[in-house]
Amino acid sequence: MPAYSTSQSLPASLIRQHVFCPRIPFYNEVLSINPGDRPWQSQGVSYHKRQEMLVRRRRLERFGLSEATLKTNISLYSEKKSLHGICDALLINEEQVVPLEFKLSSSFQPRRGHILQLAAYGVLAEEQFGKPCVQMFILYGDKGKMHRVKLDEALRSNLTRTVDTMRENLRKPLLPASSATNAQCGQCEYLNFCADRE
Repeated sequence: MPAYSTSQSLPASLIRQHVFCPRIPFYNEVLSINPGDRPWQSQGVSYHKRQEMLVRRRRLERFGLSEATLKTNISLYSEKKSLHGICDALLINEEQVVPLEFKLSSSFQPRRGHILQLAAYGVLAEEQFGKPCVQMFILYGDKGKMHRVKLDEALRSNLTRTVDTMRENLRKPLLPASSATNAQCGQCEYLNFCADRE
């Protein structure tokens, strides 16, 4: 089995996957199993392009900002945190950075994994741009409904604990235990690799 390096930079997107099922990062990072692109990923790309235009046309007051620069598909990296990722968009002004994530479904309900992944983009953006991140937004549906997330100390601590747990799982030579439900397993692209799941 390949050795996992504790200094290896992890994709922030694996945080959401870890919360969904802790086996996914293990398959991805330790066993180097990549099931390939899923059909909905290409749908997300075209949706992001539409949402970029939507954000540009709307006033910034909805984000609690009077002025800001919009940057899209921003690569973020922290050597100190050994995390990296591509954030859908950032609003940046003199006072703060505000990460934005776009979701296709109009019935989207933010889950813990989504919020922790967004929090990771927030702390990475803080380090990269040298400005604090105090709020983040998930925009979803054709009309760009908004869900605001405060990046407070509780969320930062939750993020740290989650990433530490994920790294600990990756250090061990055994497949992590999974508490995923049958419904979760049914939509997981790694299901065929789990011998103990029905």
